[in-house]
Amino acid sequence: MFLWLIAAALAEGGAWWIEGPQLAERARAEALEQVAERAGHQARVVKRFRLGQGWEFVTLVEGFADEPAARAAATRLGHDGGVEFVLVHDPARGPRVRTEVAADAPARPGPGADALLDAARVAHGGPTGGAAALARAASVHFVFERQFSLDAKRVSVRHDYWREGASRRVDVAGGGFGSDSRSVATAKGAWVAAAGSVEVRDIGVVVGVIDTFAPEAILGVALDVHTLLAADGTSGLLVLEGAEVGRRVGRGEDPSSPGLAFVDIDPVTGRMAYVRYLTAAGPVGVSLSGWAEAAPGVVYPGKLEIERPDGRRETILVQRLEVFPTAPAGTFAAPETPPRP
Repeated sequence: MFLWLIAAALAEGGAWWIEGPQLAERARAEALEQVAERAGHQARVVKRFRLGQGWEFVTLVEGFADEPAARAAATRLGHDGGVEFVLVHDPARGPRVRTEVAADAPARPGPGADALLDAARVAHGGPTGGAAALARAASVHFVFERQFSLDAKRVSVRHDYWREGASRRVDVAGGGFGSDSRSVATAKGAWVAAAGSVEVRDIGVVVGVIDTFAPEAILGVALDVHTLLAADGTSGLLVLEGAEVGRRVGRGEDPSSPGLAFVDIDPVTGRMAYVRYLTAAGPVGVSLSGWAEAAPGVVYPGKLEIERPDGRRETILVQRLEVFPTAPAGTFAAPETPPRP
């Protein structure tokens, strides 16, 4: 039964859909959503996390039976909305199609690197998997433990995150460090319960805070592999020495601007074992292990060990990553103030 629920959560809309541009403002994406709905299409706005870029809003238009229908809608909505809509195809949900490489496509990576990179992209879900697949899921449940040092003490904090549509919830258990809390945001309001009291808060602020605990944010490098390995500048990657696990593909040194330095890939599974990339704040190193699959195209590591630019280290232990057609009843209910003794 559970496997059927996973399939149902990700199978809506067929093998073809179209997407608007990545936008920094939700209001602009919602305006495109209204354009699509006025044309009689199924549309919704999804929030995605892009490694090194933060959150973005994308208008998804689904429900197309084949490529011609999707292409015609993309042309019309692009004209009506004044933006470009692109076609997206998921081979897992329909027959494979032949794609043509643009004449100005970047050069292939160095000898031996291309096969490793291609295998890694496929093993992590490709362009329609990972964070993109989670964005299309109706309901997402994510439970993880974060371990780090604070004031020379080892701290372990557990997070239980839910989202469905515009609704959000996160429970934070500090394990004796700080107060446990529950934050909830719905279309009806937002609340934060902590230290025995419940406070009404601004919906936008609470949603923004809760989504810092979303899987796309916490597991960004693991769920956005296609972008990481297909970004501008990866055309000159080479197979390098020094990999502790599998084969290393990279530049041999940190890039001059934010981007991938190198990645260690298991040639058998195609999964990443270690990633080093440069951010505006400095280099970040991430070890990944214990890979599992939450749904078709959504693979995630059970453990991440992260070294921040300032030298801080932390460990993420993933306990659950699940998708459902709908969250259990009461998941997003407003917290109740406990009765006074």
